[in-house]
Amino acid sequence: MTQLADILNKQFGYPAFRKGQKEIIQSVLEERDVIAILPTGGGKSLCYHLPAIILGGLTLVISPLVSLMEDQVTQMKAAGHKKVAHLSSLLSREEKTHLLENLEEYQIVFVSPEMIALPFIRERFKKQDIKLFVIDEAHCISQWGHEFRTDYLRLSEVRRDLGSPPCLALTATATPEVEKDIRLRLEMKNEAVYRLPVNRSNIFIASDIQKSTAQKNKEFFEWINRIEKPAIVYTGTRNSAVNYSLQLQKHGFPNTAFYHGGISKEERILVQQQFLRDELDIICCTNAFGMGINKSNVRSVVHLHIPSSVEQYVQEIGRAGRDDKQSMALLLCSEEDRFLPLSLIENEFPQDWWITNFLMDDLSGKKVEEMERIYQPDEKQWKMLLYYLENEQIIAEGSFTMLQNPEKVIQEIKNHFEKRKKEKFIQLEKMNQLIASKSCLRKGISKYFKEETEELPDCCCSNCQSFESFIEKVKKQSAPEKEMVHEHWKIELKDMLLRGAGGEKRE
Repeated sequence: MTQLADILNKQFGYPAFRKGQKEIIQSVLEERDVIAILPTGGGKSLCYHLPAIILGGLTLVISPLVSLMEDQVTQMKAAGHKKVAHLSSLLSREEKTHLLENLEEYQIVFVSPEMIALPFIRERFKKQDIKLFVIDEAHCISQWGHEFRTDYLRLSEVRRDLGSPPCLALTATATPEVEKDIRLRLEMKNEAVYRLPVNRSNIFIASDIQKSTAQKNKEFFEWINRIEKPAIVYTGTRNSAVNYSLQLQKHGFPNTAFYHGGISKEERILVQQQFLRDELDIICCTNAFGMGINKSNVRSVVHLHIPSSVEQYVQEIGRAGRDDKQSMALLLCSEEDRFLPLSLIENEFPQDWWITNFLMDDLSGKKVEEMERIYQPDEKQWKMLLYYLENEQIIAEGSFTMLQNPEKVIQEIKNHFEKRKKEKFIQLEKMNQLIASKSCLRKGISKYFKEETEELPDCCCSNCQSFESFIEKVKKQSAPEKEMVHEHWKIELKDMLLRGAGGEKRE
């Protein structure tokens, strides 16, 4: 047995590597920069966890969400790997201080881009022997970095400050264009690229466009009775998540909850844990839910809105069927739903008049915090504007410098944001084209990611067979399994009753 296979078996309990894992790990151990594009549920965390054991020192993992960090650390510790930690807002001041003062005791530490951007945090990590610099969910560099999470675009600077350790970028969804952006933003050199198909053959993909919201809702409440649970139901707004949850409870699904970015941290953790423990059948949520939720038996993912891109859609439907059993993804929308994502993109960027008013003000020498207090801008729009101004050296050491040619700067910024807006509109249009297509949806997804379509599964998509026939087929396939479970519990119950009555335990 080779060293890698031996560690895989003894440390992780797996008899063999999944497709692509061994090759990725070997490249990491050769200290090469690596971009790894594995399908959702493809075992990405092993690609840094196993090398961390061999390499020694510290593996630093940049992770986008606190819930994702916490879930990964909890799972690693439950599996017996104790030298892991996350540095996040969930820790108290004392816990953060203790972690930072004892970094040498850990093999893997998870941290957000925003946390590692803080000077005093980075100084602590600079003193460590960092063997591997990992970007988990690396598509966020392109998806979020250019707008409201601009610290993603500063990760190359962080990497240089930490001594330029080898870099591993992991994601489940990256077009060749996003792959190029990842390579550029992380300043990778001579990188090894591993790309596995994004399509998951065990997920049936269905699309159903209704003329009105009323018709969409009628279809939804009919289908929800027939689709397999547990299920995740994605909605376009927070209010919709709450309303659909309440309606489902009234329609005979008491084990339903809602989840969105506006609920408290305690509520989010409670709902996540209830769902993971199978105490909930259905979660109605915005796209705030899902990343970092490692639940293998999700049978159905339903979209009641139109995702803003094919990448986002594939990420979200990939939360189904991680146990490799037959699952499904249903996108059920109306013609009216086409307006919401357009509006969200429009409102994501600062308006032209605001940019003009702000930059024509007398900013020279004024502090960034002072101007933020005066103008009270939208937080996300403010972050993307500041990033651009810092890059153009219009902000230095927390203060604005004198604008030599404000009209030129204003036009350049407007052009920059207009370009990003058009790119997002194009992504949305490609999503609309996919769900409206009469051709194979699975082939459409492969084409978007510029991949070859592998052999189509029996349960492919609603354009290859009707959604009705798929539901009936799954019902017939699951009936014997459910009967076996039923018989097992009948025997267990009989044994319990016999023992309770002083009877002999049956053999």
